[in-house]
Formats: sequence, C-alpha cells, structure tokens
Amino acid sequence: MGNLVSGRLRRLGLCTLVLAVAAVLAGAAACGSGQAPAAPTPVATSATPAVTYLAGQTYFGRNSYIEFHAGELPIVLSAPHGGSLEPAEIPNRTSGTTLTDSAAEDLARAVADALQARTGREAHLVVCRLKRSKLDANRDVAEGAQGNPAAEQAWREYHGFLETARSMAASRYGRALVVDIHGHGHPKARVEVGYLLSAIDLDRPDGELDDPPWSRQSSIRTLAAECGLPFSALLRGPASFGGLIERAGYLSVPGPTTPGPGSDPYFDGGYITSRHGSVDGGPVSAFQVETPWPGVRDTASARSRFATAMADALVAYLAAQFRIPL
Repeated sequence: MGNLVSGRLRRLGLCTLVLAVAAVLAGAAACGSGQAPAAPTPVATSATPAVTYLAGQTYFGRNSYIEFHAGELPIVLSAPHGGSLEPAEIPNRTSGTTLTDSAAEDLARAVADALQARTGREAHLVVCRLKRSKLDANRDVAEGAQGNPAAEQAWREYHGFLETARSMAASRYGRALVVDIHGHGHPKARVEVGYLLSAIDLDRPDGELDDPPWSRQSSIRTLAAECGLPFSALLRGPASFGGLIERAGYLSVPGPTTPGPGSDPYFDGGYITSRHGSVDGGPVSAFQVETPWPGVRDTASARSRFATAMADALVAYLAAQFRIPL
C-alpha cells in the first residue's frame, strides 16, 4: 500500500474501490454459511491500485463524508446519525426522519476510546459525518439518499466500510459483533437495545421467547444458536448486554429490571441492524443501542462515564457469549 494510504484517503476514486472491496468481502460472509469469512482480499480496479486496510489507520470516502477507522477487535461500532456536515451539493431530505442524534458521534468515539483503554486494542469504527438531513445511512438508499448522487455515493461508502470492518473482524476471530449507536428522546431515560424484535415480542414470557422462531428473526440469530443460553436470558438476563449495562448503573430495556417496553416508546433496530447482523445467518451478529440524552449524552463527562461502562459491558459480553476474551 506504501504511500497510497498514509492514514487518510480523500480521493474521489475511493468509492469505486470501497464498493469493489465490499462486494468481495460480503461474498466471503455469505448468509447461512456458518463459517468465518476469508481474510480481506485487496481488489484492484482499472482506476485505483489495490488497497489493504490496516488496523489503526483512518480512511475517508469522497469529501470525507464517511470515515472508517480500521481496528483489531471483534467489535464494529457504527455511528450513522450524529454527523454535522451540511454540504451544498446535497439538498436537504424532504421525507423521513431528519433530526440529528445529538452527540451520538461523540459518544461512539468515546466508546472506541474506552475500548482501547480497556483492552489495548482498537475497535472498528464507521461514522457518517453528514448531518441526517443530508443522509440517513440507517435507511435503504432510496429513503436515505433520496436520489442525490453524492448522497448515494456516501451511503454506499458507509455500508461498504461496514462490510469491510465485519469481514476483517470475523476473519480474525471467527465471529464478530456490530454495535449501532444512536440517541433517543423518549420520556424514560434508559438504554434501548434493539434486536429486531418488537415491543410486543419482548413483552412475551420467557418460555415463549425461548421457542426457536423468535431467535431466528433476531439480529443475533447466529449468536443465539451458539452461545448456549436460553434466548430470553440472552436478551434480558444478567449476562445480556442490557443486564451488564444495568450492572453499571444504567437502566436498560430489555434487561433484568425491565424485560420489555410495554406501552412505552421503543426502538427495536433499523436497517443497519438488519443488514449487518445475523438475521439471515453468517458469523456477525448485531444490535442497536439507543441512548438517552440526560446522564449519557448531555455532557462530555457523562459520555465518558457511559462509554467506560459500555466498553466494560462489551468486553464482558464478548467473553461470556462469544467466548472471546479481550
């Protein structure tokens, strides 16, 4: 790679490369294979030399709208809704949700820093630096980019980088976890963990949730099949992600204290959780983490405290459920 990548890529040609790399790597993690994908393969195109993504390096898409920091942990952090860039070449979206998840990008970066401090290694991190009014990477391309070519390119770069990160992580460890970080404004200030199960689904009793059809429609389908816990315990028991967050002093739904949301508003996971998790099989599972504003995102010190708690929870979760000590 030499002088081609000195930590940051800003060329217009990167999108073509990212898409080519993503296509090859996505094929390596084909749904339902049950096998770890092959190591990332440099892909040459007629316009761009081959690129290998190196842990510890940061890469950018066109105009630096999308950022990818390549890591070495089996954790991929995704931050699609906290960006602040408002380029004139991309008009404001005219439909769908356009509100920014305030400080969610800062929180994702704080979690990445906390994981490095906790483990001595870096997580993969993919950030959309565009404001949500310009691009929503957590929707399909039609809704998220609304036909603008520059927004569509950024959308493809975002998901291309996520595919690259997933494949790098799973190639090294055999399995991996995507954590999609958001912010919510719901009345109850608690963490909402989304597994593609609705509020009605989560309000079912444990015995009913433990029936295989429920885990098979979740974004942690592969993990549920391999970890050995009843599915209800993986969702809301003491060793669940929600349970580990509660142990650190933050309320979570689902979790031991609040197994299901009942009639309260609840985000169950979106496009990223569906596309990059294991609902269709494969070695990479995912969940969405919706965080409240007060006490979590509202100040730098609150973000730092929560990031440390989340890093500790992720390390414990990977050790207990994925059997990957970090």
